[in-house]
Amino acid sequence: MFGEPTKPDLARLSWPGLVRLAWSSLNGPLARRRCPSALENPDRRANSSEPTDVDHDATPTEGEGWRMALMTSDMIHPTAVIGPEVELGAEVSIGPYAILEGPIRIGSGCVIEAHACLSGPLEMGEGNFVGHGAVLGKPPQHKGYRGEETWLRIGSHNTFREHVTIHRGTVEGGGVTLVGDRNLLMVNSHVGHDARVGNGCTLVNNALVAGHCILMDQCILSGHAAIQQRVRVGRLAMLGGLGSTTKDIPPFILQQGYNSVVGLNLVGLRRAGMSSATIDALRTMYRIVYLERCPLPQALDRAEAELGSVPEVREYLEFVRESKLGINRSRFVRGTHVRNDD
Repeated sequence: MFGEPTKPDLARLSWPGLVRLAWSSLNGPLARRRCPSALENPDRRANSSEPTDVDHDATPTEGEGWRMALMTSDMIHPTAVIGPEVELGAEVSIGPYAILEGPIRIGSGCVIEAHACLSGPLEMGEGNFVGHGAVLGKPPQHKGYRGEETWLRIGSHNTFREHVTIHRGTVEGGGVTLVGDRNLLMVNSHVGHDARVGNGCTLVNNALVAGHCILMDQCILSGHAAIQQRVRVGRLAMLGGLGSTTKDIPPFILQQGYNSVVGLNLVGLRRAGMSSATIDALRTMYRIVYLERCPLPQALDRAEAELGSVPEVREYLEFVRESKLGINRSRFVRGTHVRNDD
């Protein structure tokens, strides 16, 4: 009896008018409907092409309430776009406007925040947190990439904060980018194609890891640090803020600035529970390798002869001897400034 509703002229509405219109559309009779919980049928995969079985004209029975259209389930927001090849574990939470596309497998208990984008092929273990706007699994930034199927594989209990980016591998590099367990990647950090990140690593805001790099367990890249392609960073090593390196950083070493070794990562070693005796052995090794005027091969042989019984010293020596890019030397040798380019 009221006739056909007229459509408002959106171009002539003020901002308050647009807000009132949006609010009324969300709270009007068409916005209220029953929304079955995904937990009632966990095997049912979210699929935008699937016909809905929601009855917009249904009347709630006793004991049932209305659920707003903004929540299609207890865990998955209705604006999330989830492709038909996506497999979700139990208790996975997906926020507004998140996009999951391609063959993806997400382990139980993961949280994917608003506007995150995950592209397959991608596998992710359980208990991971993917922050707002993070992009995981996009194709590699590589001129030789021709659309081949490559992967990003992620372990469990990692934290990827806002706008983190990690790319899939290349055929040349083995086809897989790997991330282990319990890593913390802070805001806007990047891991390139074919990289391998171990367990318990920390990438502070805006840290950049180029393609084919290897980060061993519990290493730290501070804010705005950058490592070039194919560099290895050893266990419990640290690259200071704004630092960069074109050579490998051995285990337990602290670098700052450009290609500059400044000492041992003593704070990291103590936090990791390393004994005083082991730290003292590493101090002696550091003095032999970095502070005495001795060619590197002879310095390594001497350190092995004097300290080879210490497992951490052997770990350091094996890393350096396997290096293809070489290592940086200390800029200061007995008070003399030394160029690493020499």
